[in-house]
Amino acid sequence: MEHSGTTLISDLFRQVPGLDAGFEVGVMLAPDLRAFRTLDPYARNLPGGWGITEDEFDACCAAPDLPGFYHRLRAASRELAPDTRAIFDKTPRYISRLAHCLGQTPVPHVVAHKDPRGLLYSDWKRARVDDFAAWYDDYGPKKHRYVGQCYAAWAARAESPRVLSLGLEALAFDARRSLDRLFAHVGLEFRLDYALMSGLRYRNTRANVVSADIALEYRRGFTPDQQALIARDFAQFDRWFYE
Repeated sequence: MEHSGTTLISDLFRQVPGLDAGFEVGVMLAPDLRAFRTLDPYARNLPGGWGITEDEFDACCAAPDLPGFYHRLRAASRELAPDTRAIFDKTPRYISRLAHCLGQTPVPHVVAHKDPRGLLYSDWKRARVDDFAAWYDDYGPKKHRYVGQCYAAWAARAESPRVLSLGLEALAFDARRSLDRLFAHVGLEFRLDYALMSGLRYRNTRANVVSADIALEYRRGFTPDQQALIARDFAQFDRWFYE
């Protein structure tokens, strides 16, 4: 889920020697590889996010299958560390089509999520408007529909052994156990030094350590009444609330 620590998780995985990724891919949102070539904004952003040319992107989309696409992307990318042996694909919108994604690849999937009050607060900050009530009246129903789509897709596959669900709050307040689970799910061993992240690539990662503040900032930024309003309107997504 967007704004639920997905970039943080990416930076944690990048601490593993030989494991790296560019920015979002989005290929599994397209019906096939050739259609992905025109699926914006992903197709527009991928060359810059992975450090490849348009011709190299064409060659990736001409691969015979999805593993071939990722193989060509890794081989062509100039964004990856020189010792990269394996890549991962961090694309938050995949959560809305989780069953489809699981059917496309045999690899483990990680679903990051966050308390709906925190999701709305992230969006409210980015909106940069002063009138919360007017913003919420307009934006709240749209967000509710999108969260509903993502939540339903997640709930239908949450018990799959290939899906690890990780709340940002668990990562913040139970970091060691969460990190052990996260790395074990993808067949890796968590090392304590990974938590002291180095080589941060994107400016939306706020610090080089796992911080508890990011999980609860909505409690400082929203009034109690605003929090209660969101809790009431988004109550059906109860498994993502953190108390």
